[in-house]
Amino acid sequence: MSVFVAEPVRYREPTVHPAADIQTPTPYVRHRLGLRGGAALLLALAIVTAGCSGGQDAATNDSASSTPAAADTKTVPETTTTTPAAPLAATVARVRDELRGIPQKGLVLGSPSAPVTIVDYGHFACPTCAAVHGTVLPKVIERYVRTGKASIEFRGIAGDAASPARDLALGAYAAAAQRHGWEFVQLAYRRNLERVGAPPEPSARLAAALGLDARGWNDDLESPAWSAQVKGAAGVAAIARFSTYPVFLVRARDNSRSPFVVLTNPGSVGAFAGAIAKARKAGS
Repeated sequence: MSVFVAEPVRYREPTVHPAADIQTPTPYVRHRLGLRGGAALLLALAIVTAGCSGGQDAATNDSASSTPAAADTKTVPETTTTTPAAPLAATVARVRDELRGIPQKGLVLGSPSAPVTIVDYGHFACPTCAAVHGTVLPKVIERYVRTGKASIEFRGIAGDAASPARDLALGAYAAAAQRHGWEFVQLAYRRNLERVGAPPEPSARLAAALGLDARGWNDDLESPAWSAQVKGAAGVAAIARFSTYPVFLVRARDNSRSPFVVLTNPGSVGAFAGAIAKARKAGS
């Protein structure tokens, strides 16, 4: 896990760096990234010491298997056996309890006026993302999002080709149209944890388990807007050259020109606490 404050810089065309250049926990490239709706993202990236491999390959080929990005990268071993899964209904109940009463709009969870914003870039085929969403993020949501101290937005990374990860990313946006996007995201990741070695739970089954309106969800699933959102997230990841997932961008809301704090593969609530403190200080 690494945390640092990104510095505002002028836009420069991306430079391709060989993997050998990306071996220290210091910023190696800075870009101003244009986002949908006219927003801009000021980033500085650092190598991540653990997580699911990312970058352009994950964005285009939908591959998020864990592979070393540097000499000190920890690799999640491949699993060949299937772990008996908890009942789907029990997992749904757990997710609902964790999120009950917290406002949602799109895939933004929490108060729109929260002083800190967190943007979560994740891949549904990534076991590290599932672990963070299943073990760390519920505590972050309880401590910071439920209390109005922060909001968090999910942006799913997926390639253009059909795949379970792409289906889940689009399914999350379709669920968000019924204000249950975060239940969908958390349910998908928890089922990945509970069904180790098994294929991802089909997105339609997750939507049904959450009690979503099937016709409305299926109609929304075909919306070009959601495909654009997924493609946009993959584009940001490719230009910024995320080397692993998940990646969390943390920033104070009051000053949109303040830098992001980039948090990679957080292993505890304390990692978020430090990033949030840095973001508030940078934005003051």
